[in-house]
Amino acid sequence: MGNQVGTARLLGWGNQTLKPNREEDFVEKNIGFPCRVVTGNKAVQSVFDIELFKKEEFCFGVAEVRRDFTEGICPSVSSNGKIHEKNKGFLMEVIAKAGEGIPSSTASSVLSNISKWGSTAMSDFESKLLAVAADTVLPNIFGESSSFNAEDIRLYIIGATEVRSCIVKALTSKNLDEERQAMRSIIGKIKTSERYQQLMDLGHAYGLGEAETTAQLLLPVFFNGVAGIRANLVSSFARLDTISAEDREELREEALAALKKHGGLTRESLEEMPKMESFVLEVLRACPSPMFWSTIATRPTTVEYTTDSGEHALKIKEGERVYASSYWALRDPAVFDKPEDFMWRRFLGPEGDARRKHHVIFHGRLTDTPAVNNHMCPGRDVSLSALKGSIAIFNTFFGWELQEPPVWTGTKMTRGSQPDYEVKIKSFWVQHPEDLKEIFPSHFRDIIDEADDVDDIDVLVKTKTGTYSGSGTNSNVYIRLFDDKGHQSRELQLDVWWKNDFEKGQEGQYKLKDVKVAAPIVKIELFRDGCQPDDDWYCESVSVQLNPDNSGPTYDFSVNRWIRQNDHVWLCPGGCEGPQDDVNPKDD
Repeated sequence: MGNQVGTARLLGWGNQTLKPNREEDFVEKNIGFPCRVVTGNKAVQSVFDIELFKKEEFCFGVAEVRRDFTEGICPSVSSNGKIHEKNKGFLMEVIAKAGEGIPSSTASSVLSNISKWGSTAMSDFESKLLAVAADTVLPNIFGESSSFNAEDIRLYIIGATEVRSCIVKALTSKNLDEERQAMRSIIGKIKTSERYQQLMDLGHAYGLGEAETTAQLLLPVFFNGVAGIRANLVSSFARLDTISAEDREELREEALAALKKHGGLTRESLEEMPKMESFVLEVLRACPSPMFWSTIATRPTTVEYTTDSGEHALKIKEGERVYASSYWALRDPAVFDKPEDFMWRRFLGPEGDARRKHHVIFHGRLTDTPAVNNHMCPGRDVSLSALKGSIAIFNTFFGWELQEPPVWTGTKMTRGSQPDYEVKIKSFWVQHPEDLKEIFPSHFRDIIDEADDVDDIDVLVKTKTGTYSGSGTNSNVYIRLFDDKGHQSRELQLDVWWKNDFEKGQEGQYKLKDVKVAAPIVKIELFRDGCQPDDDWYCESVSVQLNPDNSGPTYDFSVNRWIRQNDHVWLCPGGCEGPQDDVNPKDD
């Protein structure tokens, strides 16, 4: 029963089952089978020695690869010895050639997919990000004319692995006809791709036959590559919602400057986004995928390490299972200050560079280089480029509202690095159309081409200024409207000639002409300029009525916060972000 209880605990409590006391770094656990779980950062790095520890073939921790989903051939990620050297050498050359086109394909993939999304709610957003990851990676490997179906990839990912527990297998057993058909469809498209013969020739140069070469293009590319990037993209996108508007703007300004300088997403522009890189690395530290690696000791050895309780020397037996937890290694307080906090600047500057030797998400130190004689992920640089580029584009040009705030508890094993619950979009819109049009004009036309079709209408905006001392302002106040079709108005100044607007406790009415939006309004942007730097405005509420002369619909927005110099606030009907820095002065 011990193995079944161990499996149940791991599946029920995830990484929290392995939570260390930091007194020992090698702890005996049962996670479906007896093993030693390694949790300390430096101790985990000792498991990277391929002379002492080998991978468990066809295994990812408590999961194993279904062999018929790799045509019975062990994938590079879990192979060893000379076979591993051949498999990885082949993949490294494939990925090196593909990497050259990743920046441009990332931009094309993100923007082309967004052009199909619209701005309405997306309950299948994570599936849409799978299509983004696939369109980023696959054309660079198989050729631009090659087209893979995202649903086939999703089904293949579902079918490729299963839990190793016999009882869990029995309880979760299902017909996999759809998943196997999806795999056959993917293999068929691989074999008819424009670069198939080149890939076969390259595999032959590494001593791989046609079946072996195809197998290395299957699970490593579609499962580890495309699905892995998708999972980390979901986490990165969700993490943007956990940082402040000021921090997001700081990341946006850096990316926008680099994109403008180099005319788009290029290798050079990515190199000039150190803040975005630090953000992505912190996402990978806080939300690691994979969460642990499974190895077996190749011979008796003694591992020496140091913890808070002192120096240790642990004897490992030949054949003993040793599982390295990336989740807890990347939360080791000995190398990462405040490890439970998400600190996106953690990897900036000289100190941040020094921390990279402790960042082990790619099965090796970030300062190391993937090679055939180590197990470091050969797709590391491609993954980082795709993640940095995708998040830079999302954050620089677009805005969105999630259906619920993302949370990570470390207890949801099936969610891996992603938030505990599926990320779903309530609304999505172009936040900075002028910048998008300047840098990506062709994609801009595809994304908001419909904006020219909307009729000009009149809009009545009403504001209510608070009663706190100093609530009124003499600054210029502006509003921008967003509808659910992706249309957005120009900047609209709220001003009535010969009237002192926005006085304490007063309500204002502003009738605006020739506004290009349509019902329903899903978002507004409210801001003031810097003409009166210290003249802050406390706004209680805003209402927007379309076609007021014809009794059109009205949308109410609760504000209840100070709006300072160059402060931009985005609001949805019925609510807004909290007043993060209000001092809540008393009414006079």
